[in-house]
Amino acid sequence: MVMDSFPRFKNLVDMAAQRAQQKSQQVVSTFLTDNGQVDGEISFSGLDQAAKKIAMGLQQKGLKGRNLLLLYTPGLDYIRAFFGCLYAGCVPVPAYPPVGSKDLVRLQKIAVDCQAGAILSSSILGPVIESWVSNVSNGLDLTCIATDTFDAFDSSGFVPYDPEPDEVAFLQYTSGSTGHPKGVMVSHGNLLANFEQIVRGFVCGDDFETSFKDFNIVIWLPPFHDMGLIGGVLTPIYAGAHVTLMSPLTFLKRPYLWLKAISDTKAQVTGGPNFAYQYCVRKISQEQSESLDLSSLEVAFNGAEPIQVEALRGFADRFSENGFDKKAFLPCYGLAEATLFVAGSPPMRGARVLKARLDKLEQGKFSQAPANDPNPRNETGLVSSGVLAKDTCVRIVNHQTAQACADGEIGEIWINSPSVAQGYWDKPNFSKSVFGVTIRGDDSGMTFMRSGDLGFLWQDELYVTGRIKEMIIASGRNHYPQDIEQSLQEANPTFRQGCGAAFSVVEDGKEQLVIMQEVSRAAGNQADYQKLALVGVQAVAARHGLTPKALVLIPQSSLPKTSSGKIQRAEAKQMFVAGNFAPVFLYEPGTARSNASVARESTQEVSPQGGRDATDSAEFTDWRSDLYAEMQSWVADKLDVEPHHIDLDVTFSELGVDSVEAVDLVDRLQDRIERTIPAIEMLRYPTVKALILHFADELEQQQRVKQQSEEQQEEDVAKLII
Repeated sequence: MVMDSFPRFKNLVDMAAQRAQQKSQQVVSTFLTDNGQVDGEISFSGLDQAAKKIAMGLQQKGLKGRNLLLLYTPGLDYIRAFFGCLYAGCVPVPAYPPVGSKDLVRLQKIAVDCQAGAILSSSILGPVIESWVSNVSNGLDLTCIATDTFDAFDSSGFVPYDPEPDEVAFLQYTSGSTGHPKGVMVSHGNLLANFEQIVRGFVCGDDFETSFKDFNIVIWLPPFHDMGLIGGVLTPIYAGAHVTLMSPLTFLKRPYLWLKAISDTKAQVTGGPNFAYQYCVRKISQEQSESLDLSSLEVAFNGAEPIQVEALRGFADRFSENGFDKKAFLPCYGLAEATLFVAGSPPMRGARVLKARLDKLEQGKFSQAPANDPNPRNETGLVSSGVLAKDTCVRIVNHQTAQACADGEIGEIWINSPSVAQGYWDKPNFSKSVFGVTIRGDDSGMTFMRSGDLGFLWQDELYVTGRIKEMIIASGRNHYPQDIEQSLQEANPTFRQGCGAAFSVVEDGKEQLVIMQEVSRAAGNQADYQKLALVGVQAVAARHGLTPKALVLIPQSSLPKTSSGKIQRAEAKQMFVAGNFAPVFLYEPGTARSNASVARESTQEVSPQGGRDATDSAEFTDWRSDLYAEMQSWVADKLDVEPHHIDLDVTFSELGVDSVEAVDLVDRLQDRIERTIPAIEMLRYPTVKALILHFADELEQQQRVKQQSEEQQEEDVAKLII
């Protein structure tokens, strides 16, 4: 398989410039609004021109060679700024705008770690960013630059920076521990190699340039992380294809718009993690699906999470009547340290599933389950992550001994590839221990990158079975259990330090967080336990954006540990699943409705005509109190607590609801004000209470206008009668 007809690029600047010459006014990116309408689009030449103007502005400010934080809501301004940095000789550092205290802490640590020279943003979001960084307590002494203010620059004579292939193109900060952020140094050469690997992995045949000529791609994934940035923004430019983009919040609000965009553009490529496909099955109505045609899809990739058979099967069953071909599923495997793509299923083959014996997997070995297994409970389905990418070598290695594993033995996935990144920013020793390892007994001299993931090779395909560090994955994000445990234990001294275990369980195809935590003897009665649990749940939600399915409070010295004192999280999970534990209190948010909520509904007096009694209504509705009470009651129902315990003068994440639940809350607000709430509007108001007051003012204004109109009509009628 050759790519002789495909353009060769020295770096990403050369890539964008060549594409601007070759495809000029052809649109490369279209961005959709929250209601599915086109918000804007940019051509290949338009991107090149915008990048030059931004680059001139950055160089005039003396920022050439500096690392620059990118804080944008998803959109075209973000893409322009990313390439503006490259054209200026700066290193972009993608990040997401903070929406709570946990994000501010993370942002501060990233800014310090990469020695950021400035923050780049837009004029709309700039004042919000400036208010954050001007707060001395945040520790962010950085200038915020609105890149859209450089539009007036004359860049006709500007010569873009021409980096070498081994120079760092951008820093990709991993989404794990907030205590020690790690910026992966991804070079121009890494990216170009990975683009070619992705193109080869997604297209059948040899003529790639022709294949991508009329290619349409639809992506909603966050552009701040590797899959959304590389798969959704950069690879389409490399391929000369067109991509339709939307915000992750748009997908969460209305997943129908994702599939509608595929249908409208006749897209060949899209993708997302397990929960995206499951979310569509749950949220898209039969009436909505009748307008969808998914027959154009050739690639529906699924990566970034352990791939679940149920997620693929459920989506295929639900949307086969809309033309979706299950052969389009392309399970794949990748990670930021390898730029992105490592392995993927052959295009238009569909997912390959192995039936494995569960007892052998628990022993660290793969053994195929017999065709007619007399004990079906002892088998589990493993989805293949496909064949290895071009020029990629994967070895399965015992992570403790660094020796190659025997056939069928599960071990750590070690990777050698031109797309493996250069290491972690400003961490040479740690980088060497991850990116420069060798297999004991191997005399080839080949070095590998340790993935931290477990798996095995079978018939030349890669199967990923888990993570060494017991990483918890929820809603497309990775979370380290020790961080979650620490967040909980710091919330109250009653939670014993170092005596908690966080793990995930799968419920209805979705991974859910469970925490088993020892409490000291100082804990009081059941009422005190409920308040204590609420404090812990909100602390975890505030820092990690996760609402635990269950918080299990257990007595002292009852958590399973090794003889050396290490927590045995796997055994704690087994105890929970089997029900072999005796909690002092089991807290499961959202399993029951709040008594106060029911009482509030039952006390509303109803008139004989079916509405509320006229004596209960004032001339003007007190929207501030009404919206506050409604939102307070909604959160109380979700957390299964009394409404008076809920304070809305906090961020969404600090409420103790996860991102999907927060979208439900926003939907309720949208129904009340009868219009769409764009993401940028939410970012302007730091707390839920502030957002409610904003909408209350809007509703009261609407009510005044309506009453004035009614009064005018009455006057007009009176004049006619007279």
